Amino acid sequence: MRATPAASYLFRGRFAWRTNLVLIPGAIVLAALLAFFLTQAIDHAEFNGSIRLPHWVNQGGASDCRDLVSATAGAIITTLGLVLSITVLIFSTAATQFGQRLLRRYMRDRGTQVSIGIFAATFVFSLLTLLSVTSRPDEREFVPWVSAWTSLILAISCVGILIYFMHHVAVLIQVNTVLRNVRDDVSRVIDTLRSPRKRPLSVVAGIPSSHGLALTAPESGYFQRIYHDELAEAARAANVVIDFLIHPGHFSLEGSEIALAKPGPGQSTLTELPPALVSAFNDTVIFGLRRTMRQDPKFAILQIVEIGLRAMSPAVNDPFTMITCIDTLAASLKAFLDALPLYCVHVDSQGVPRIIEPAETFEKLADAGFAPIRQVCCESVATTYRIFEAIGSLAPFIQSLGQADNLDRQADLTKEGFSTEVVSQDAADIQSAYASAKAALASARQRLAKSN
Repeated sequence: MRATPAASYLFRGRFAWRTNLVLIPGAIVLAALLAFFLTQAIDHAEFNGSIRLPHWVNQGGASDCRDLVSATAGAIITTLGLVLSITVLIFSTAATQFGQRLLRRYMRDRGTQVSIGIFAATFVFSLLTLLSVTSRPDEREFVPWVSAWTSLILAISCVGILIYFMHHVAVLIQVNTVLRNVRDDVSRVIDTLRSPRKRPLSVVAGIPSSHGLALTAPESGYFQRIYHDELAEAARAANVVIDFLIHPGHFSLEGSEIALAKPGPGQSTLTELPPALVSAFNDTVIFGLRRTMRQDPKFAILQIVEIGLRAMSPAVNDPFTMITCIDTLAASLKAFLDALPLYCVHVDSQGVPRIIEPAETFEKLADAGFAPIRQVCCESVATTYRIFEAIGSLAPFIQSLGQADNLDRQADLTKEGFSTEVVSQDAADIQSAYASAKAALASARQRLAKSN
């Protein structure tokens, strides 16, 4: 078993930090502890006569302070239980309606994390304040009214936090919000694919197509990302070109071949892999238990598809959600078209090609998106109609005949798979939508032919 690379620890640590329901609330509780020590210092200074506070700060004796703070602590712990219950309900709803792979979106939601943290911090602060009140018969009463007032202010602020939290979760669980976030993720992953060090495949025309020494997966799991710059510099030091056989999103077993190290410029053969290159490869090629969208646009597309497929399940049967998913899919594919060309060759700091990746094409993403949807929508008039509309809306933005052929094939397969057991008007509507999509694709072909 190989040691887990340092870069993998960093990547997983960042992922865990973002999807952790303990870290940020814990940090807020720690801040509350520091605030408690500060207010206690002020209270002790007033108790010892070092400072004098305004007369309105002192609102009574130890019993009065205990009653106020205990009531605050009791109310806050009850509200915290409500917030945690709502959070669990959100997770259950997300897993049922949207799929377990979307749970991480709710776990990394800053509004939820901060709300839980503020309620927990207020309770801890109030409890510590309550414990700090002393009224022994043989001693002078210590009544920390500064701490008590701070506890009261925190409790009042929790009212606003509770109102915000209820509004926040009401928006968070809406399918339109979820799909908008997924579409934003598509834009972010496209940005990561447009590295300034990427070049077209033509720059490596002289590299052998098949010969090379195998580089293997450092562990079993999903291929999550490549640290391109670091790996390119390691390849430059070894004067090799690394040709990946898979791209992020694939599952590989430990020791399976995932890339080939080929001779670099000016080098005719490569007899063995330098240990430094193997070590750098294991450190910069990250595998994990789950797919991520960092460098995997298809995963974002599949999340849209998963939401739509669950909506069309017999237990739910919600074609309106599927229609929203189809619209989001079309918008995501259009964003991909706008970003083309996405080059698949990464160069080192000297501009020499060092990393070759399989190209992520529009055709692959369109197949991943439309194929599962049309298969489950074959008996739904509304969703089938919207598929044809989505295909027609993409036609003006396609940039090659291959893309037109792909969408044309998707339209034909959707029409072929559509159930014919519908009333005549519905059949006519489907035929009209199909004809409109085909006409839009034909117009796109004419446009491409003129531009060439």
